[in-house]
Amino acid sequence: MNEHLKSMINDTTFNEKIEEVKETHISYIFLTKNYAYKIKKDAKFSFLDYSTLEKREFYCKEELRINKILSPDMYLKVSALSMKGNNLALSNEGMPLEYTVVMKRIPEKYIMKNLIDNNEIKDDTIEEIALKILCFHKKVRVDLEGKFGSIDTFKKNVMDNFKDLELFVGDLFSNNEFNKLIGKNLDFMNNNKNLFQKRVKEGKICETHGDLHSGNIFIATDKIYIFDAIEFNPVINTTDVTAEIAFLCMDLEFLGRDDLSKIFSNKYISESGDKDMVALLSFYKCYRACVRAKVNGYRASVDSTAKELTKKYFYLALKYAEEL
Repeated sequence: MNEHLKSMINDTTFNEKIEEVKETHISYIFLTKNYAYKIKKDAKFSFLDYSTLEKREFYCKEELRINKILSPDMYLKVSALSMKGNNLALSNEGMPLEYTVVMKRIPEKYIMKNLIDNNEIKDDTIEEIALKILCFHKKVRVDLEGKFGSIDTFKKNVMDNFKDLELFVGDLFSNNEFNKLIGKNLDFMNNNKNLFQKRVKEGKICETHGDLHSGNIFIATDKIYIFDAIEFNPVINTTDVTAEIAFLCMDLEFLGRDDLSKIFSNKYISESGDKDMVALLSFYKCYRACVRAKVNGYRASVDSTAKELTKKYFYLALKYAEEL
């Protein structure tokens, strides 16, 4: 969607008053009382390509496909947007000018992170999330060829992270600390090549949510909704299931809830029978913390909060590295 089309959206577009518009770097989300309409921007980056209407339609359908496995009651459909008079409207008649993912709107008070901040999360809720993720992993596409899960592929991802983090050496952390982080990770990968190969052969590399943290989970009174799974790049979302579990574990530990992290990983491991995850968990938690450090680092020069978050994630990654 470009700015011209965006300007044609008003309360008649969705037959319901627009209460709020949220914007990310890749989408607009129009919120009405009952629904959320997510429209992809006309954008192209190194990691995604939404630059044509055909691609945006495809990725809307991909977003619906993968997220509907996790939250079928939240992800409803993909709808076309066409001209109706002078406005853009939900319509399958006429020429489609844009596409939107239509979702049930869940109140933000149910976001998991908010509930954690208020100490309102129960142990059995964490276990239920683990079971939902395990069920999800059993239904998605598996990479048995090692296209995305090979040790060489993942080593490149790890080193790309370090390349970005190197920009902050001397400012946010020391050169010795940075070298220790790199060395521990390289040693682990070099010493565990057979384990990485085993994971591919056993079908442990699959399509994952890709962004599983407490900001992408609603815990409502009736059920749990896990949302906003990545659909736009298999390099990002096709990985070891351990990397998926590690993301939420790392996030919970970042929030000071090591107890919830342990409950989550223990439940997944015990129910899946995947004992090899124990040896891999700290490695993937380190990787996830490095990614979060990198992402916040992009804004560190203009945002003091992001600068502090970069440091906090880096030292969390270093803690995990020392466990390897």
